[in-house]
Amino acid sequence: MRRADLRPHPVGDLLRDWRGRRAMSQADLAFEAGISIKHLSYVETGKAAGSRDILLQLAAALSLSLRDRNALLEAGGFARQYGERGLSAPEAADAKRAIDLLLRRHEPFPAVVTDRQWNVIEVNRAANRLMMLLLGPERMARPLNHMKMFLAHDQLRPFVENWPDLAAALMVRARHEAMAAPLDLALQSTWRELTRLPDVAAPQLNEREAPGPLCEVRLRKGDLGIGLIGTVLTLGTPQDVTLQELRVEMFMPADAASEAALVAFADQD
Repeated sequence: MRRADLRPHPVGDLLRDWRGRRAMSQADLAFEAGISIKHLSYVETGKAAGSRDILLQLAAALSLSLRDRNALLEAGGFARQYGERGLSAPEAADAKRAIDLLLRRHEPFPAVVTDRQWNVIEVNRAANRLMMLLLGPERMARPLNHMKMFLAHDQLRPFVENWPDLAAALMVRARHEAMAAPLDLALQSTWRELTRLPDVAAPQLNEREAPGPLCEVRLRKGDLGIGLIGTVLTLGTPQDVTLQELRVEMFMPADAASEAALVAFADQD
């Protein structure tokens, strides 16, 4: 075979990159996908074209997101397997109902729904009350980004007492999510915007190092002080790209005083 015939193959480039990110050898991936090492080697070098089923088996073995599975299929010359529908689509009615119920049941504590770029899609009444108090109605009338909301100096940052620790934790999470989706150009663009914010440093970490499950934020405006512990929920096993990428940010009171303040705040409605 001539050297010209061994030029990089798009599917092979993607597979090698994802194997490296997962610290998997060809033998590891072939075993997990249930194919021979020889066949995987041929697919990676372009000597053989992987079938649609083979590519889906490899994507599943690599635990790729639905967006990346679509990208692998398209690189192989196949149509996308998974759709992208917003929460307003009829097909997403059950997911929308479940998320709305989750937001209501979390009252009187804040909860926020974001997309893959951390844009705020929906909030419950508790989150709306708190953000309205801190940001004001004019800022709340414009689109919000969950990361920028805490990191930008002209949004919630002046009210965050533990801002250096919170900023570091949020950037670790943001970098982890951005590195997990290198083909998502929109997400990469948002990540670069975060790194350009004043006083916000991009963390240096191993891409296999996962962020912590909990994050504490302490907010203060005048005499009102509220401590919150946030965690992130995702939908179980959606078969839609958009639904898989939704994040529900659930905030619980960090102490009894914060819980009492949030309850009293809700009672004022």
